[in-house]
Amino acid sequence: MQQISKEYLELIPNLFKSFQRINQKASNLTHLQNQILEYLFMYQHPLTIKQISEGLNVPKQQMTDLVKRLMEQGYITKSQNKEDKRSFVIELTENGTASQQEKWAIIYQNFVADLAKLDTEEQLDLQYALHKVNILLRQMEER
Repeated sequence: MQQISKEYLELIPNLFKSFQRINQKASNLTHLQNQILEYLFMYQHPLTIKQISEGLNVPKQQMTDLVKRLMEQGYITKSQNKEDKRSFVIELTENGTASQQEKWAIIYQNFVADLAKLDTEEQLDLQYALHKVNILLRQMEER
């Protein structure tokens, strides 16, 4: 168990560093601005500031400024929540959606370039290992 825990804890920073490297030139936004757009892109429907704030673990006060800047840049819109007139929902604009699609295309290209550094057997090993890790993590979550 101790060795599994050690490997798991080493995996997290390795994945983070790898993703950070391939994500580096994919966007000109701040880390938090990117997180908000990614979160909205992932859910594919309008969300309240509270939902985004809780999902990203970012204080609502900080979210207000970030949302304002993203609106000014044309990435998102803010409108009254039809279900609860006291709150507002945030939604990606066409520009916001396009920026996320472009960003993920760049990330994919960068990842493919990194994969090319491995020979065919190493690529197959990585594919199997990632597949197995994903399956096992899902199983741990479900049990």
